[in-house]
Amino acid sequence: MRKLAIIALAVLSPGIAIAQDSTKKADPKSDNCFYTVGTQAIQVPIGGRICRRQPAPYNDKYSLLRCTPPLDEIDSDVKRGDARCDRYEERE
Repeated sequence: MRKLAIIALAVLSPGIAIAQDSTKKADPKSDNCFYTVGTQAIQVPIGGRICRRQPAPYNDKYSLLRCTPPLDEIDSDVKRGDARCDRYEERE
């Protein structure tokens, strides 16, 4: 019976260690959302909202995104000046 307990402990130990390692390796940047435009990384704080410009030919339209994380699209037809946007993406 003792051998069975030792074998069970030996089999379960690596699984316990892996589970502990996965909880320690939490993303240190989990307090923000990120997206990239070209090579520039844009950071949005949790709860923050940003209006991201839609690609041509819709240059006057924006998509409203909220960081929960991840970055979720709330509305895809937003005009500049919308009060729901904390900031607007500035790009040419």
